[in-house]
Amino acid sequence: MIFKPTKALQELKKLNSRKNTYFQVGVFGKDDSEMVKIAAIHEFGGEIKIKKNRYVPSLGVTLKAGTSIIMPERKWLTITFERNKEFFEQLIKVNLKKIASGTMSIKQSNEIIAITLASYTKKEMGKGVMAPKHRSGTPMVDSGRLRQSVGTRINFSEKTYGLGED
Repeated sequence: MIFKPTKALQELKKLNSRKNTYFQVGVFGKDDSEMVKIAAIHEFGGEIKIKKNRYVPSLGVTLKAGTSIIMPERKWLTITFERNKEFFEQLIKVNLKKIASGTMSIKQSNEIIAITLASYTKKEMGKGVMAPKHRSGTPMVDSGRLRQSVGTRINFSEKTYGLGED
């Protein structure tokens, strides 16, 4: 008996062998860029040290240099996937079937999933996050800068391309 692999099996084997094929959604740039810092402090929380005296009108106080402010996490990136997990699992299943049947490439699948996740992330940003104690509004969405900075990176066989600040 001679076993001849189907086109679907060949495509799935190709997908499995591509260790360098993946996508990312988030805010991209140098680690010290302002938007990367803002995105990280909102997603993970952290401590901010005041470098020089600064008057904060909404509090009516001056924060002294060396003061530490503890920022709570306000998930905006991971929560989108968590809230829409079933949708994305279904999207991935549909794409895998299309890859196996030869009607979609791995690259096209990654583009669809990455762009869809980025779109959902922008749409969900600020929904159900912990409100700040000392100001009105939601810091991560008030100016729109964080939302506008959300982009994608798609790495396909050692070549990276995408949308977002760098």
